[in-house]
Amino acid sequence: MNRIDVIRLKKGLSYGFIAKEAGLTPAYICYLAKGKRTNPSLEAMQKISSALGERVERVFKLNEEREVS
Repeated sequence: MNRIDVIRLKKGLSYGFIAKEAGLTPAYICYLAKGKRTNPSLEAMQKISSALGERVERVFKLNEEREVS
C-alpha cells in the first residue's frame, strides 16, 4: 500500500512528471499507485519519494504489520 496518488493529487503532479523526475516510466508509477504492481525496490521507492518531495516512510507504508491469511 502506498500514498502516491494522495500526495500526487494534493500537489497537482502528473504521473509523467513524477516518472521524469524519478527516472522511471509513467506506467510503472501508475501501476504502483493503483496497486497493480507491488513490492518496489528501495531504490524505486527513494526515487519516487524524492520526486514527490516526501520521505519514503510517508509515501510507502513501511514496517506495517501485514495480515496473514
